[in-house]
Amino acid sequence: SKKTSGRRNKFDTGVSWIKVSFPSAKDPSWDDRHGGISTCVVTIEADDDFVTRFDSKPAIFSNHKVGADVAQRLMQRVLKDVLQTYPQLEGKVAFSKLLGPVRAGLSHNPERYAAKGIRPQTLYPGLYVGGSDLTVGDSLSGSIVGGWLAANAVMNYNFVDYIFLEKHIVSDLALFMKNRRWSSRGDDDVAVPFTLKPEVKKIAEEQEKPGEEDSAAAESSKEE
Repeated sequence: SKKTSGRRNKFDTGVSWIKVSFPSAKDPSWDDRHGGISTCVVTIEADDDFVTRFDSKPAIFSNHKVGADVAQRLMQRVLKDVLQTYPQLEGKVAFSKLLGPVRAGLSHNPERYAAKGIRPQTLYPGLYVGGSDLTVGDSLSGSIVGGWLAANAVMNYNFVDYIFLEKHIVSDLALFMKNRRWSSRGDDDVAVPFTLKPEVKKIAEEQEKPGEEDSAAAESSKEE
């Protein structure tokens, strides 16, 4: 392989691709264990000050050793974008660290598809694997399908369930939503609180009204 030449990839504030996520927000017990503190992960494309890309398929990068001042300048540019989107974080960043460049996951080559054991289940009870490593291609759609496979593995569904019984996590969710009795008081046991739309709230109120059968049963119990 040889080093490529051409357009340099630099992180430009307000222009370059950036992904911001808050892993701690997905943990319901986080506030109880680490009250008042949250975690934020910011992902950007590899800056050419930090890597050299080789002319190969798949792409291969070699890392550069850079000074602390170069890393600090990049972090400041990235932080500026983050604070522009989340101004409430201004003055509240207690710790930050630059990591990478990294590439997570498996290479999608013939050796990967010939390997045994690449499936949601693992040798460790309660541990499952998801993401695009389970499917074809390192992509968003591949990650979604990988998550679907992992969720079905947790439910112990297999190929027979999918194909012949049409039973999988999506059909379970559809059945749940179809038969769900929503509470108009908004006290449903859900992970993320939400406000019912007016039309749904009306249906919930109708469901909560005692029906004719319920009224007849109540009258019958009184007579007894």
